[in-house]
Amino acid sequence: MRAALALVVLAGFFVLAVALVGGLTALAVWRFSAGDAEGGTWLVVVALAFGGPALWATLRAVFARPEPTGFPLTREDHPGLWRHVDELARLAGTRGPDDIRLVDGANASVWERRGVRYLELGLPLVAGLGVGELRSVLAHELGHYGGGHTQLAAVTFRAKLALELSLRQGHAFGVLSAWAKLYALLAASESRDHERFADEVAVAAAGRDAARRALLRSGPVGEAWSDYLTSYVALALMAGRTPPLLDGFRCYLGHPRRGHELRELETVLAEREPTSVFDSHPPVRERVARMAQVGGGDAPVDERPGWTLLSDIPPEAVAELVGVRGPFATWEELVALSGPAHVRRYADALRHAGRVSKVGGTLADVLAALERGRLHELTGAPVDASLTPEQVRETAVETVTELLACAVADQLVTANRAVLELNWGGMFVLRLPDGAAVHLTDLVGPAVRDPGRVPRVRRDLRAIGVDGV
Repeated sequence: MRAALALVVLAGFFVLAVALVGGLTALAVWRFSAGDAEGGTWLVVVALAFGGPALWATLRAVFARPEPTGFPLTREDHPGLWRHVDELARLAGTRGPDDIRLVDGANASVWERRGVRYLELGLPLVAGLGVGELRSVLAHELGHYGGGHTQLAAVTFRAKLALELSLRQGHAFGVLSAWAKLYALLAASESRDHERFADEVAVAAAGRDAARRALLRSGPVGEAWSDYLTSYVALALMAGRTPPLLDGFRCYLGHPRRGHELRELETVLAEREPTSVFDSHPPVRERVARMAQVGGGDAPVDERPGWTLLSDIPPEAVAELVGVRGPFATWEELVALSGPAHVRRYADALRHAGRVSKVGGTLADVLAALERGRLHELTGAPVDASLTPEQVRETAVETVTELLACAVADQLVTANRAVLELNWGGMFVLRLPDGAAVHLTDLVGPAVRDPGRVPRVRRDLRAIGVDGV
């Protein structure tokens, strides 16, 4: 019922827009016929200013065609994955996809066009989830097929696109903006019901434990993927080289520190997830709690890595997904090529923050500011007003720790007193001439977190050859 009502409201948006434009046009004709050329002209201008963008947006949406993207995972090349998909489709009581694509992003989705069913599977999920958890993700998406949630996808896709494009022009009257919000409210409510239905399918097909673990872990895996791209893949972009990207993410996730961070993030993200009546998905904590009430088996969770379901993925395919180009290079070679420039960029960012905040741009200035408890002057006011004071402080500590570590590395590497080595648990390790390894974030972190630790950190920095502190 709500789905039909949402479509009626969606159609009503365009009916209302046409009515307003038509009314303005009729008024313009009336003013012209009454001899008021100036008034009629202004009404025509207003009608065109409002109706032109809306008409253009509607035409664009009518001719828009969703197209599959990403790397195709065919039956011939990846029979292991397809065996699981076929099995889960039978358990879900639906026809499986005709086309599976590997895409960027920690997400999975299904859609169909002209009877062809598509399933898009995020590379981070394949690399970061176990087989049992990945089966739950697949079962959830197949549940959308079984629930008929994709049957109206083509209609709603074009209508929603037209609505978004119309509002994006900035010409919508207040009544149309309110109407659009009403549609978003109805559509979000219906979408949340779809997600609950798909969750029930995931529990029934893959097991309750696997389904709950998949929900809790998917968010942290997405955060890990984002950090991996920012911290490590950035080296490849700077050097114009292509490293083994999938192997790199596996190494990232396999580091003990990363594993600990991901486990902690599961609870943190679930607890802090905001809620809104416009959300298309219920919050993860609610979905996980509800799964405890859903009838379903407690089958043992398959702990094998999810990527074992796939045959070898060509490195160039992964590189294309994440936008990396260039000749092959190992990760160690990338550190030598891009590492010094990377730490220099972060060191420059710290110097800039010091100058803007009047703290000072040298390492000595920054340490002195930290000793006086002036951490937040380096980071400025938080952009997100919803953050708690504890969250603001933790973000500031993490940011300044990373910048300070890079500033120290920049000085030592530039002076040929150390070289950079790859560290999957924290970007770089500094290797000193005597062979000693220095983990800089561990070294400088206490000074950022506790002003009373600054004198000790100063002594440690001097001991490894850092000048001017």
